[in-house]
Order: sequence, then structure tokens, then C-alpha cells
Amino acid sequence: MRSLKIIMLLSLLSFCKSLPKFVPVSEHKFEKIITDTYERTFHVYIPKSKNESPKPLVFVLHGGGGTSEGMIYLTRISEIAERDGFIAVFPNGFENRWNDGRGILRFATDRLNINDVRFFRDIVAYLKSNHRIDTQRIHIVGLSNGGFMAQRAVCEASDLFASGFSVAATTSKFIETNCDLKEPISFGFIFGKRDDVIPYSGGTILIPSSPQANSSKISAGESLSFTSTLEVWKNRLKCESEETQYIESLKKKYPKEIIKYTYRNCNHSSMLDAYLIESGGHFWPHGFFYEHEKKYGYLTNDLDASSVILDFFKRTPKLATGVN
Repeated sequence: MRSLKIIMLLSLLSFCKSLPKFVPVSEHKFEKIITDTYERTFHVYIPKSKNESPKPLVFVLHGGGGTSEGMIYLTRISEIAERDGFIAVFPNGFENRWNDGRGILRFATDRLNINDVRFFRDIVAYLKSNHRIDTQRIHIVGLSNGGFMAQRAVCEASDLFASGFSVAATTSKFIETNCDLKEPISFGFIFGKRDDVIPYSGGTILIPSSPQANSSKISAGESLSFTSTLEVWKNRLKCESEETQYIESLKKKYPKEIIKYTYRNCNHSSMLDAYLIESGGHFWPHGFFYEHEKKYGYLTNDLDASSVILDFFKRTPKLATGVN
């Protein structure tokens, strides 16, 4: 019996040590503001450092049906915010979705034409009233529906955002034809070639009709192919050169698993980066899935999306104004 207790104790200690560190939701502030008469909510993480210098601001948008809490655990960006001294904002979409422009009328945010870009502006104004914000370093990243929304945000608020990133989302037909950059920005993409929601080759986006397992799928707008997406943004940012390279994969059997596309000599020194994961699906690479203390783990180790994205943001402050 004594031996059994010792074994159980050692197992428990091993389990506790294996749990990765993260900043829990309870250490984030939950805020409410009014935008266009609607109550909107968000979580925000303010680093504990007493450094009074202006802090960069990073928006992190959940996917369709997701929540700010889910993105806090999935990305663990707050942990990096504490280390690097930036403010991380996790907004909630209207009824858990973003109005990214695809016009999916089954969702209230699309039917009511909710102005999420104005919501983001209101968040910045609210935070600026209480904190010193580095207005040259406001960035936005989103997953899936949030990835489409991040693209719409930089298109409609290029005066506000320095750069953006889209994960598990190519460019929608709406963004292709309705993006009017007033000021230069930089942008990046991470996409899985085997995404079963947003097709790599472009076409109709299919999402589950209900949260139930094995539910039928319904149309959720049209998107461009991954290659067409890069071509659109290459032309939009007026990039002249393109380089591709393979990033060493953790899977030794698949040394050419991840392709990085780098575009330079862009107008106003804008940057465009993209990562294609050959066997990747519809997820946040190296995302941390957490339900409770007994169910946790990384979704993939192929590419640490949070680190890649935040490194991109460090390299892309606000550029000189005026787009030719």
C-alpha cells in the first residue's frame, strides 16, 4: 500500500511538472464598452512590469463560434506579453462571430452589419485613456473567421494598425474587391494545405451547420486560393521580389513540410510573409488546447504560430504615411 502511494505521488508530481505555464483568464481584466449601442466585451492583459514607457498593443481574434477565453489558452500570447512588455487584447465577436464581409446572413453579426472595426477603434480609445499606448505598434491577428476579420481591419483601419496576420484563412472575395489601404501596412499568413474548412485551392468555404458531431456542412462564402491570396497581397503592397525556402520540420520523415514565402522590396518598406504547412489543417500551429487539468496538449509542433507572428509584429512598426 505504501509503495502504491509513493507511485501515485510521483505520478502526480510528474504531471504537475509537465503542465506548461500560462497566464490564466483570471489574471486578465474583463471589460465592457458600448459600440453603436451594442455592449461589447473583451479581455485584456496588462504586463505587471512597472515600465511606464508606451506599450505596443496586440489584438488577438478568435475564430467563428470561439471566445476570448479560448484564444487566451490557445495562443498563450499573454505569457509573451508579460515577458516582452506589450498589451494583449482578446475581443469577443458579436454572438461569437466577426463581420468579416462575407455576408453570411444566418449569423446576426452579418445580418445587422455589425461594425467590428469601430469596436476595435473604441477599444484602443478606451485603453489609451488608462494606459500609455505606442500608437506606432498596434497589430492584429486572427484565426479563421478572425483571420478574415484581421484582413478587413487592416484594410479599413490602416491608419490604426501597423500590421496584421491571418491564421487558417486565405483572402475572401469581399476583401479582394473591397480593400482600400489609405496608409501602408505589413501582413502575414499561416495556412494548412489540408484545411478542411477553407479550401487551399479556393472556392466555397464549408462550415458545420451545428455544433453537433458529424453535422452537415453549409456554405460560408467564397475565398481565393492560397496562391491567389499571396498574389493579391503582393500586388496590393507592391512587392517586387519573392523568395521561398523550406523550414526544417520536427518530423524527420517530412523535411519539406513547411514552406516560407518572403516578399520584399515592397512599397514603403512593407513586408509580406506567409507559411504553408503541407499537412496542416484548420488550426493554430503549436496551439495549446486546454479544457481542464487532465486534458491539455499542443495541437501541433510543426510551427510555433504565436512566436512567428509576434516576431513579425516586432519587425513591422507603423510605416511612413501615404500610399501611392
